[in-house]
Amino acid sequence: MTQPKKPGFLKSFLGWFIVFYLILSIVQYFTYTTENKEVTIEKEVQIKLVDKSMNLGNLAQFKIENLASAPLSFASPCEEAGSLKVFRLLNGQEVEVSKFENCESADLPGFTLEPGEDQVLSFAEYNHVFFSESGRYQLEATMQTGDTSKVMRSEIFEYDNPGIFRQLFRGLISKPLFNTLVFFVDKLPTHSFGWAVILLTILVRLLLFAPNQRAIRSQHELQKFQPKIEEIKKKYANNQQMLAMKTMELYKTHKINPMSSCLPMLLQMPFLLGLYFIVRDGLSPHLNFLLYSFQAGIDLSLVQTEFFGLDLGVPNILVLPALVGIAQWVAMKLTFSIQKKRKIGKENKPEKAPAIAGQMQQMNKMMIWVMPLMIAFFTASFPAAVGIYWLTSTLFGIAQQKIVYYQMDKPQVRRVEK
Repeated sequence: MTQPKKPGFLKSFLGWFIVFYLILSIVQYFTYTTENKEVTIEKEVQIKLVDKSMNLGNLAQFKIENLASAPLSFASPCEEAGSLKVFRLLNGQEVEVSKFENCESADLPGFTLEPGEDQVLSFAEYNHVFFSESGRYQLEATMQTGDTSKVMRSEIFEYDNPGIFRQLFRGLISKPLFNTLVFFVDKLPTHSFGWAVILLTILVRLLLFAPNQRAIRSQHELQKFQPKIEEIKKKYANNQQMLAMKTMELYKTHKINPMSSCLPMLLQMPFLLGLYFIVRDGLSPHLNFLLYSFQAGIDLSLVQTEFFGLDLGVPNILVLPALVGIAQWVAMKLTFSIQKKRKIGKENKPEKAPAIAGQMQQMNKMMIWVMPLMIAFFTASFPAAVGIYWLTSTLFGIAQQKIVYYQMDKPQVRRVEK
């Protein structure tokens, strides 16, 4: 019988690329980057609300686009009072809540838009002050074109109280991680954000070391019985009820829990996601509401964002993606090579596992190259601090894998009592 032709490497690579890209897009949509929502359209100026998920604590960002045929200028509210105002609508009245004080530390420069250009406007230093309560708000910006001033207002938008799950996530994960990062930045002699990210990543991975180690052990213990599982699948391919019964019988006989590797992974995910979000946003002033009271007086303006020639606040498209991609390749190569070694050591008859020797082997070979390329691509899309986090976490994971594999493969010495 002619075997079906297997998909080529290029087609498989493109397929996995699309899958990972869609997953990243979905995560971004539900976390911090949502589709643009048009809020005000005029003949000459258009204002869009960048993020429609407006919960207290989220950074308000507005996109101003020049649709006119002449340049438009916006003066910083720190230099020209009244050029930017925020109003809260309360009981049918407008209450101005914007007071731009201590502007010497604020990052609110003016800008000029040529026809067709756009600019994202935010005020991170004042975000939590202006939007400290849930309610309905409106932005007013004064634009200058020649000798004419145009006062533009956004559509009314709402800030909502965060839901119970977001509050729990912030209280149990985001706050401790953010305050630990601030503590490291404050105590390090150079106030280096890069070293603070590395220390925080190592600390979190150490706290998760035990559950992650159990997950790795369970996963590799399960792999020892994969050839027998494949035999059962092949033997009872047309009898799903018998297949399930024999598989469960195998698990019960050898005391295997197929979910034992999933639970520790699920427990880790909130902390790893929280760490990723904290590193991605950095020490942005709009996150100051996460600070504990005893750290509220720390001067975050001293933070050093340069790290070995990299600006951690912007993406790096060359060095970090390459390093992260190589580290990920080493991690996956180690995983699959150890799996193959264990299979060969336990099963000297390769014909017993034809499925593993065929399709699974091809899939593993493809993933060794696809996954690192995906991670490298994502690293080039995010601030360099995220790349430092991924690199540190991957290297830590490689070291932990080495420890687990050594413990599993080392010969067990039995004591003989005299």
